[in-house]
Amino acid sequence: MRLELRFSKRPLEGLSCQAVVIPAFSDPNLPKGDLSALYDRMTGLWPDLEKAGFWAGTPGETLLLASQGVIGADKILFKGLGERAVFDTIDLTDRMAEVGATLDGIGVREFGIHIPVVADSDEAHASHLELAARHLVEPFLEHHRSEAGFMLKITFYVGAYPSAMLTPVILRLRTAFSSVQNLFIGEEQVLEMAASG
Repeated sequence: MRLELRFSKRPLEGLSCQAVVIPAFSDPNLPKGDLSALYDRMTGLWPDLEKAGFWAGTPGETLLLASQGVIGADKILFKGLGERAVFDTIDLTDRMAEVGATLDGIGVREFGIHIPVVADSDEAHASHLELAARHLVEPFLEHHRSEAGFMLKITFYVGAYPSAMLTPVILRLRTAFSSVQNLFIGEEQVLEMAASG
């Protein structure tokens, strides 16, 4: 198995991949933050689903759509997180494990995701980012770890998150996934420089 985790400042709408995952809170009128541009670009999809009451973002709610060419990914997977005020670490790990299992089940091997900021400090958000990545990958490891030709590539859109805070996350994830024989974890610009060098 090859596992590749990239942390990128490139917005999700610009990714060319099989799917984009949008974990979304149920709070009406909650600012979309780092996903505002994606939300605006998805007029006819995301905003209209909310207005029609078809997508509420309740805990664990899952909705899979074809992107219809609105973004670079083929599919869009919405995952409900419930109310932001009561969302906690256990909810985060549960939802990410569900996302991993869903994507594995439908054969998605390359996708982008943004982990929403639910912590008050950069350190706490770094911990959440690490936990989310570990639980997201776990269903794939469970089913494909011994498959030499299996490749999983996940791009985490980190928005305005400080790059300096990513370093310890990357190091801890490398340790957590050290049993994976073919592993690469890093910031996207580092990967791009290595690829061109």
